[in-house]
Amino acid sequence: MRSAVLLTLCASLFFGSGASAGDTIVLAHPFPKEASFAPGVLSLICADAFQQLGMSAEVRMFPPLRGTIEANAGKIDGEVGRAYAYADSHPNLVRVEEALLSFRVAAFTRLPGLRITGWDSLKGTAYRVEYRSGYVTFKARLEQVLPPQQISSVVDSQIGLQNVALGQTDIFVDLEEFGQRQLARLHHRYGGIYNAGLVQDTPVYIYLHQRHAMLAPRLAGVLSKMKSSGAIARHVAAALADDRSEESGHR
Repeated sequence: MRSAVLLTLCASLFFGSGASAGDTIVLAHPFPKEASFAPGVLSLICADAFQQLGMSAEVRMFPPLRGTIEANAGKIDGEVGRAYAYADSHPNLVRVEEALLSFRVAAFTRLPGLRITGWDSLKGTAYRVEYRSGYVTFKARLEQVLPPQQISSVVDSQIGLQNVALGQTDIFVDLEEFGQRQLARLHHRYGGIYNAGLVQDTPVYIYLHQRHAMLAPRLAGVLSKMKSSGAIARHVAAALADDRSEESGHR
């Protein structure tokens, strides 16, 4: 009897977040289904991190506002892929203080000497800029700094870089990791193209409903170890490979 009480007490301390061993944590992500890399990499990292805590996690797509409402009300366990300041306006949610990763968005060009430092560095220019369709954030930010006739989209990164190489557009905006991999793979074709700098570098975090507040610091510790061990980098590589397969399927 005493052993059973001790086991119950240990479980309460270990899983004091309101979750228990064997539970599935449901997290909303706000990215559209066309943006396969973002939800893919977040799902891989979250599944691994929660598994190390003896739990399972499922990352599901929700429209951004609905995900916020469901998580804030505690109908789901939280959200993933939100920025640091998200906590300021969502007091029912607790930020896991270790970022999952940072979404670095780069500008690829062949224009000599061009340096890009943020979206605003495109403001007032005559550059023709393309982005990969499905990334609605890219579209929205470009529309804030450029007129519509200077903005276009393509279905995959290879076409975007090809258009830059052919002079059909001046700049192609894409996730840095993916663009760099494409350049390395096709350097013979795109030898004159280079990374002119970042338009965006946004660390993203897991947010848990406050009933899971005790889980947040332990999860932060796991994520920190995953970064040190290279596990995060491996998940990024796997998600990029899946994203590349999706692109191949569109051609």
